[in-house]
Amino acid sequence: MIYNRSEFVLSQVCIITILGSLVCASSITFAQDGEPIVIGEHNKLKFFELESFRASLEAYWRYRNDESTDSNGVSTTDTETFFRETLLLEGEAYLGDPNLVKLNLNLSIRLSQEEIDSESQGRSDRTAEIFNEYDVSAVILQRSSSPLTVYSRRSQVLLDRQFADSLDSNTTEHGARLTLRSELMPSEIQYFHREQDQTGRFSGVDSQITQDTFSWQGRVKPFNGHRMWWDYTFSSVGESGQLIVPNSFDRHDAFFNHTYDFGPDSKNSIRSSLRIYKETGKFPIERIRLNETLLLNHSADFETKYIYLFDKQIRRTTDQTLNRGVASFRHDLFESLTTTGEIGASQLQISDGNFESIQYFANLAFQYRKTVPLGVLDATADINYNTTDDSERGASIFITDESHTFGVSGLIILNRRNIIPGSIVITNTAGIIIYIEGSDYTVLPLGESIEIRRVLGGNIVDGQTVLITYEIGPEPESTTDTTGIGMTIRYTFDEGPLKGVSPYLRYRDQSQDRVSPSMIQLPVTDFQDLVIGVDYNLGHFTLTGEHQIHDSTISPFSRTRFEGRYFNRINNRNSVSMNAYFQELTRDDEDLQTTITNITARWNSQASNRLRSSVIGIYRREEDNTGTSSDAYEVAVDLTWRHRQTTVYCTIRNSIINSNTRDSTLQTFVFGARREF
Repeated sequence: MIYNRSEFVLSQVCIITILGSLVCASSITFAQDGEPIVIGEHNKLKFFELESFRASLEAYWRYRNDESTDSNGVSTTDTETFFRETLLLEGEAYLGDPNLVKLNLNLSIRLSQEEIDSESQGRSDRTAEIFNEYDVSAVILQRSSSPLTVYSRRSQVLLDRQFADSLDSNTTEHGARLTLRSELMPSEIQYFHREQDQTGRFSGVDSQITQDTFSWQGRVKPFNGHRMWWDYTFSSVGESGQLIVPNSFDRHDAFFNHTYDFGPDSKNSIRSSLRIYKETGKFPIERIRLNETLLLNHSADFETKYIYLFDKQIRRTTDQTLNRGVASFRHDLFESLTTTGEIGASQLQISDGNFESIQYFANLAFQYRKTVPLGVLDATADINYNTTDDSERGASIFITDESHTFGVSGLIILNRRNIIPGSIVITNTAGIIIYIEGSDYTVLPLGESIEIRRVLGGNIVDGQTVLITYEIGPEPESTTDTTGIGMTIRYTFDEGPLKGVSPYLRYRDQSQDRVSPSMIQLPVTDFQDLVIGVDYNLGHFTLTGEHQIHDSTISPFSRTRFEGRYFNRINNRNSVSMNAYFQELTRDDEDLQTTITNITARWNSQASNRLRSSVIGIYRREEDNTGTSSDAYEVAVDLTWRHRQTTVYCTIRNSIINSNTRDSTLQTFVFGARREF
């Protein structure tokens, strides 16, 4: 057996800790209440004691049939039959004493047989394998001030992707975690080595991620009113394969925060935070971000806040520095009117081309809430002004790790001018997995915005939050003045014949003036945006209808949206939910009209203490006037029956996607039984 350096050092630490603990435990006898401590007597330590033991047997059968026909009429069929038997052993034990070394043991032995017949990949074979899964941990001196947890785990998961081949995902992780329990400075130190392999069962495409991570988190309260905490993580990551972008990088991510509360009742505070980030590899970046926030509570109704931000990024050969200062206030008049305002300035400098952007801004907003006849009136109004002086920019600006979520529409819109589409990089929130354009998402430039659409069957799931990094291209010297006003009104009826009805209106007007000494005509973004809608809450129903008119000098559009939600917990054993969504988006300049329809219905039932079931149906349609269209359907039924130590479960799923380029049908049948002992 071969050990790497980190495993060898970790094993030495564990052995030394255990031996030291054995010596101490064998030479000191703790006194009973009122009795002296006796040194030299030996406790009776047990070498190994099994506290509990559980075992179970499971049989799992899965059949999958995937049929696909392309636009030329060529059909392919992929079938998979998978059978697996699993013996699971679980238990808790200790070495010497429960406080000395506490063990949690989980071991499963899996024997699987698989038959694959894939016309799309030209594969037809049968395989059989034995796979071991385990999750073993040892807690050393768990009741001491510095318990050490050493663990090792290995797992295999079958990822069933919608309208795409399933993935075998194997993950192995070894690590240790030291917890320091201290009233002055509690902290936690951890190291782990993780290897993850994913392989498509039909396509054979794969990905490998190897990760070594060290982290240290802690906090301390050195004086009254002071609080400090930190979080440092170092990761060395290697990525390869066809499912992700191959890359190897080291990442340092350190965060430090200090907060000091002062004044009467400690209502005032000053908060300082510092983040230092460095990543190598294909997308290298260095970043230092310092944030200072001073909050002053002058009275119960009036507070002010002062913020300073320093943010420096080095990406490839570009050095980008931002300084920003903001002063704001908040004032509450009675309980109905809240006034907020802010004034500030910022300076952005980019090394390439000696670019500098100086910005001054001011905002004033009012929020009003009042009980009126039959209900409640909510209203807001705001006015803002911004002036920006930009020197000639020969280099690009990088926007790093901007967080976005793929909602019901499946779209993300980047509303920034001059974005370079090819610079877009999308990762998961951990920043480890880099998604692939075309397979996981598509990019469509629309005027002065970018539309990112999730691909059905890709690695990005519905409702997932992602991080997007992109580049904004060069522009000539200019001065831009922007003035905007906005307002919202909502009237919520709480009684009377219109109870539950809540009409609302949102309006925003922006005027922009751009002056440049260059001969290039720079676009301005003047727009008037009007949204009129109504919400209706009626018992278990919530209905929304909304129409938006965005009259703009750049990429004007109109949008109509209808959404209905229904949820009814019929009793303690049954619940029904439904969500219907429709959106029609028309972009005038691009002569593009897109419609999205999404309907989801779910029923959960517990017929008895033994039998549980759920049924879900999904329909989604996307189409536009260019001829692109797709219809997706899915119906799934899950049944689970449990009696004493026996569990039987069954899943039936049928998925269909029809588009102008390909029609696909996927049926999946799962049956399993588990017996516990």
